[in-house]
Amino acid sequence: MRNTEEKIRIMHKRAAAIKRKEDRFRLRVLGSLSGCLLVCLIVMVQKLGGLQHDVLIGQTTGSSLLDDGTGGYVLAAVIAFIAGVIITAMIYKWKNKAQR
Repeated sequence: MRNTEEKIRIMHKRAAAIKRKEDRFRLRVLGSLSGCLLVCLIVMVQKLGGLQHDVLIGQTTGSSLLDDGTGGYVLAAVIAFIAGVIITAMIYKWKNKAQR
């Protein structure tokens, strides 16, 4: 029979293994989402690359971002920023757990 200390040690090992498995799953999901976002951004840039942007020099304000075809670029920038923030937060959290 095992004593209490051995049971607790085994329980902690199992808990750590389950946590590692969950972390790997989250990283796979994040990697897949990052890949999908990359593909979406590449497709958007290719679609919007051929558009003509007739923005006048005197109208280079924030409202010029909402002209004819530039909305897609703004959307792509927002998606890229959000993805970067999420990935940075997850990496920071993962490194903090590794240091503990």
